Amino acid sequence: MQRIATISVMTLLLASGAAWAGCDYPDEPTTPNANEMTLDEFRAAIGEFREFQTALEGYRQCLEDGFESLDEESKTDERKELFVKRYDGSVDREQQLAEQMNEQIRLWNEINSNDD
Repeated sequence: MQRIATISVMTLLLASGAAWAGCDYPDEPTTPNANEMTLDEFRAAIGEFREFQTALEGYRQCLEDGFESLDEESKTDERKELFVKRYDGSVDREQQLAEQMNEQIRLWNEINSNDD
């Protein structure tokens, strides 16, 4: 029974892959460390995060386009669930990374406000 379930999941992933072929999740930026970075390094890290956000927008658009390109018969509940998981997962991860980035920005500002 487990073998049938495994085969079913693999079949679903392979079949659904065609809808999202070319939708590559972008490389995540490294969260800066406020204790170790210069202002220029910090600015570069913020720029890298913004590029990641732009790439995520493209990733999510690719997912949407891929799902919408399917004929109605191919838009199964399983494919819709996979689409939602990928899409929402990318939004959740972006929020997590943004929170980490904002925490480091606040810390960096706190550390460097004493330099006056």
